[in-house]
Amino acid sequence: MTNGQKFTGKEIRQKFINFFKDKHDSVHLPSSSLIPDNPTVLLTTAGMLQFVPIFLGYEAPPNPPRAVTVQKCARAGGKDSDIENVGRTPRHHTFFEMLGNFSFGDYFKKQVIPWAWDFVTNELQLDKSKLWITIYETDDESFEIWKNDVGIAENRILRKGKKDNFWGPPGPTGPCGPCTEIHYDLGQEYACAHENCGIDTCECDRYVEVWNLVFMELNKDEEGIFTPLEKKNVDTGMGLERITMVVNELSSTFETDLLLPIVKKVCELSGKSYKDNPKDDISIRIITDHARCISFLIADGLIPSNEGRNYVLRMILRRALRHGKILGVELPFLYKIVDTVVDNYKETYPELETSRERLISVIKKEEERFKQTIDRGMGMLEELIQKTVAGQKISGEEAFKLYDTYGFPFELTKEIAQEKGLYVDIDSFNKAMKEQKERARSARTAVKLTDDLVYNEVMEKIGATTFIGYTETKSEDCTIKAVIKDGKVAEFLEEGDIAEIILDKTPFYAESGGQVGDTGTIKSENFEAEVLNTSKFNDLFIHKVQINTGEAKIGEKISAFVDEDRRKNIVIHHTTAHLLQAALKEVLGDAVAQAGSQVEPDRTRFDFSFDRGVNEQEIQKIENLINSWISANYEGQTQQMSVEEAKSSGATALFGEKYGDKVRVVSLGNVSKELCGGTHADSTGEIRLCKIVSEGAIAAGTRRIELVCGQKAFEYLNSYYNELTKISKKLKTPAMEVAERLDKVQEDLTQAQKRIETLETEIALGKIDNLLGQAVEIAEGKLLVAKVEGVPSKAIRDLTEKIGDNLGNSIVVLALVEDEKISITAKVSQNFISKGVNAGQLVNETASKCDGKGGGKPNFAQAGAKDVSRLDGALNEIKDKFLS
Repeated sequence: MTNGQKFTGKEIRQKFINFFKDKHDSVHLPSSSLIPDNPTVLLTTAGMLQFVPIFLGYEAPPNPPRAVTVQKCARAGGKDSDIENVGRTPRHHTFFEMLGNFSFGDYFKKQVIPWAWDFVTNELQLDKSKLWITIYETDDESFEIWKNDVGIAENRILRKGKKDNFWGPPGPTGPCGPCTEIHYDLGQEYACAHENCGIDTCECDRYVEVWNLVFMELNKDEEGIFTPLEKKNVDTGMGLERITMVVNELSSTFETDLLLPIVKKVCELSGKSYKDNPKDDISIRIITDHARCISFLIADGLIPSNEGRNYVLRMILRRALRHGKILGVELPFLYKIVDTVVDNYKETYPELETSRERLISVIKKEEERFKQTIDRGMGMLEELIQKTVAGQKISGEEAFKLYDTYGFPFELTKEIAQEKGLYVDIDSFNKAMKEQKERARSARTAVKLTDDLVYNEVMEKIGATTFIGYTETKSEDCTIKAVIKDGKVAEFLEEGDIAEIILDKTPFYAESGGQVGDTGTIKSENFEAEVLNTSKFNDLFIHKVQINTGEAKIGEKISAFVDEDRRKNIVIHHTTAHLLQAALKEVLGDAVAQAGSQVEPDRTRFDFSFDRGVNEQEIQKIENLINSWISANYEGQTQQMSVEEAKSSGATALFGEKYGDKVRVVSLGNVSKELCGGTHADSTGEIRLCKIVSEGAIAAGTRRIELVCGQKAFEYLNSYYNELTKISKKLKTPAMEVAERLDKVQEDLTQAQKRIETLETEIALGKIDNLLGQAVEIAEGKLLVAKVEGVPSKAIRDLTEKIGDNLGNSIVVLALVEDEKISITAKVSQNFISKGVNAGQLVNETASKCDGKGGGKPNFAQAGAKDVSRLDGALNEIKDKFLS
């Protein structure tokens, strides 16, 4: 405990882990990445996400089948996004830590509800009179447990509907179920103006939800149908920032030790003081939250870009920069906050420390890129001001264009306009904002910074791009037809620009149908550019480039060179995806249907619908079948035909591919025939080798296989062989006998451990005579309160039991110190129990004086504690209690 706080966030995080790990025998598992291995979810939004395959029965649970985690979570984008509330409320965040405990068919409502109450009222010492409970409207079982087992008054248990007390699934499908929540009343000073302000009448800041206990009983499928899960599970979630705020009676999560150092750094950089100006406070909180979020996202592998999760990162980062501008901070500045974030979290999340330099570099580069954009916006605003007559309003549509296209903060536009004696038409700005949100909502699946209207404009002007990449990987007579920079059509590109070039024809394959886009080089006598990616808008091929030297202009003749080695690896991985689908259907049956794919130079990821796990024998059979087709060197053939002709020929369609009037049908011998617009090998022999590296569940009824082929497969097998060779040398055993040798080593270790435990128990029992001699006579029996040394912790229970048996009518309390941790045991005979002596109370009384806790039955109990310096005093108090 520091700075007057009851418990710091760090202490609460550890208390939660210890409570379920030590007291309730749970396995402590690490946080999963913020980038989920699940195509239905944008970012990791909840602690249960990594356990979806277990909840669905596709993977085995840990042993024992109960876990505790502290999960990194991000909610910015998608249905769970909190970004609009961040900074404007005292407790919303884009990134937060979720404390969670999970049961996989083990404990359920009867156990976890009292445990939750124990943790918040005893471990965290929350005032019981300020706690309220909500349950799902038909959950009578939870009601009875709260009322009868925990002792909550009926009027403090509120029934609520599906909106409030039914959780999940985290994506469109998956596990879900009713929940019960614990709420905390912050007090009358936080109440709203509602005359009947209460937990069941309004949603103001007075009542805070601190813990949600979800009872995973159901699974929602793609049709929206709920079916019971085979096993009942528990998934709970408690936001660390929020509970730290509540425990320490703070008014905001930004005042906790988890965020306050970052707040102070923002204030230092901006020259502002927190809580001096409500408007400034919003920006300070937004920058604080976003700086933390982007640091964690980048550390987990994201980089700012225009698509998917990476676009979410860019959006958060630029939103922080906008609020920096509002505070008057010059860009770049956000990268200077990274050290504060890392230093505050590196002990718990070491990946931040190892990524420190990369975080600073990525953020600073994005800031410099955005600074150029916003500086151009300032120039446009000056032009807008000059053409607006004094006393008139600046067009809201123009102000929105500045905001939407250039990221220029609307608040900044208003402030600058006011300095010039002008005003902005807020109503028309809000109207334009509403229309933009509606467009964004309808196009959420294809988010890009460049508006589709720009591509439409270019398409109408220059027409479709001719793709020559099926037969060519280079062309020396292409022409630049259009360039797009910062979301706008431009005339030229300069050295250092990252922009988009559109050619009249191209050998570069554009990302589609699960196959990544080509990279390579575009150059002329005047410039050279690296092609970073190739994408497609209808029939327009868009080359994302970085100009390395010179200047590129519209109308210029250029040469285009695809990275051939990369393309060859993509080609064989794409061809293998076709063979994999054919093998899956042959081994598992025609019920298999492709649900997605990603073809890259170094791997193929293939998602398919299937209602169970694929066993090892089936995986081996699939792999062997693919390799037999590779060895057969089947010729690849491509034909153009109508969709109807393709279907009648027996061709199947690849997931995600759009088809026009004429389609390409790709055949590999008589093994596979599919409609596909991708690039493929001329024969299966070019693949050389295929190796499946993983198979598992990613969602309800959806499996994923990842494989490597060609040189990547040889490299993968060589790495495995090298590791096997190292192991065989260490074991001095031939490589093919390593598994058998390891079984023997494991058996020997198990036997040795048993012998060690036996010897430890014998050593402990050898101290019985000495301890018996320390027992003293008391009324109706004997008392032994002693600190023991040189006894293994596992043997202390047996030692206590034996001494109690030897003494007969007795009270025995023993304390063992091992590695600065205290283990306390107590045994009480029946005659003393009848007089009110309770072993559970004795150990808890002793442990509580040494920063610990425990309990048990009246006749035997155990406890743990931390403060060794207070142990002697605590034991003497127990002695005095019975000797006085």
